[in-house]
Amino acid sequence: MTVLDVRDALPRDRFPLIMGAYEALAAGEALHLTVDHDPECMYFTLLGTRGPEAFSFAYAERGPVVWRVTVTKLREVQVQAPAWG
Repeated sequence: MTVLDVRDALPRDRFPLIMGAYEALAAGEALHLTVDHDPECMYFTLLGTRGPEAFSFAYAERGPVVWRVTVTKLREVQVQAPAWG
């Protein structure tokens, strides 16, 4: 399991760090994430770009000061860039 605590990272760096850690996972591996706010943006990003069968997202702690989630990559999904226009 990959452990990532982004509470000390600059806010602008957090999302890229989190998504980079997720992308580095192999199918079946998990990311244990600790943040100081609800990481629902990650959930909705994964849902929209990979689909609900590609990952699991389980809260271990839901604030109000610390949020901890375990995100498991269930399968590899080729992510397509959105088509604009």
